[in-house]
Amino acid sequence: MHSTLRRYPLPISFIVAFCAVSAVYAYGLGPAQQRSVVATTATNLVNLRSDPFGTMIASAFVAEAVPWMWVVLAIVGLFPVAHRFGNVRTLVLVGGAQVVGTLISEGLLAWRISTGAMPASMRYLDDVGPSYVIASALVATMLYGAEPLVRTARHGHWLFDRVPSRWWRIGAGLALAFLAPHLFSGLDRLGVAAVGHVVALLVGALVGLIFARRERAGAGQDGPGEAGPRNLAREAVLSEA
Repeated sequence: MHSTLRRYPLPISFIVAFCAVSAVYAYGLGPAQQRSVVATTATNLVNLRSDPFGTMIASAFVAEAVPWMWVVLAIVGLFPVAHRFGNVRTLVLVGGAQVVGTLISEGLLAWRISTGAMPASMRYLDDVGPSYVIASALVATMLYGAEPLVRTARHGHWLFDRVPSRWWRIGAGLALAFLAPHLFSGLDRLGVAAVGHVVALLVGALVGLIFARRERAGAGQDGPGEAGPRNLAREAVLSEA
């Protein structure tokens, strides 16, 4: 258990924090207080203007409905990505998806409001939840799997030793198929959430591709399939990240 906590602090911290917030939201707050939390943390144009970074962080931990579904999906998405790329790169991947997905979707909404295509009241839109984070992690898992290109003893873990990478890929693909009606609902109308989900998926795929190519290039410098000094040092750093 201690090795799991040390190896995967990012997925564990995210899931624990999300569960804590969800428990307080669902069982500790009344309807008026819940409404206040959503209004305060929503990544809408008003909140992004006053506190962009705090809003984008806080909104990822607030789910208005079925929060426990997101916990399962976070496990399927975040742990394999952290195992493949390390915690720091996983943070870059999912954090980038949250930030870029929010900025592009809300930026598009701001432009549509300025042209009169959308009412000004949409500036106060409720937009909370971990879907940008989890969708980006799921697509990265589906595309790139759970195993590093060069496997060392430091990368071994009982969970990934027992569940091959292909099953994590399949699980992530099924999770995305399950989420698809939610992720893309309203895309034909350029809905904020739908546009943000598309952007988050693209960020997860592209950032994962960059990391995978850098991993492959680093492995190639020591020869294919070889755990040379450069790879061993690199993998040690990633496993500690």
